[in-house]
Amino acid sequence: MSTSTPKKKHVVAGDFDPKRWAHLVFALCGFMTAWVLSNLVEDAWAITWSYWPNVGRPVPLTANSIGIVLALVGTIIAWRRERWFTFVSEVAVEVSQVTWPTRAETRAATIVVIVITLICSALLSGMDLFWSGVTDWLYGI
Repeated sequence: MSTSTPKKKHVVAGDFDPKRWAHLVFALCGFMTAWVLSNLVEDAWAITWSYWPNVGRPVPLTANSIGIVLALVGTIIAWRRERWFTFVSEVAVEVSQVTWPTRAETRAATIVVIVITLICSALLSGMDLFWSGVTDWLYGI
């Protein structure tokens, strides 16, 4: 009996690799978190300055730097957690197995939504017109 080590699967450029998508998700979440934290730090600094003027006015470069560093640290911590990375990879695999609607199905569903919306808005408009007439008549008595 030979004991051979299992070979790593070679991923061809056209194959689906969920780890690539997981890396992309973490990177995009890191960018979004950096943007949110930059704005949050700047707003918190402005609120703090409004109560305690000796803190100084918010400096956008400093606030952005603080937000980006916090987001970078948080993203790296999240990225290195094996459970989270595995979860995101499994989500990518599940999403790749979804059967997406065709263009014709999407168009038909969109038309149904638009028609139902128009019907509902016409009904609500009629009820509003009726009840406004009733209330005007009652207030006129």
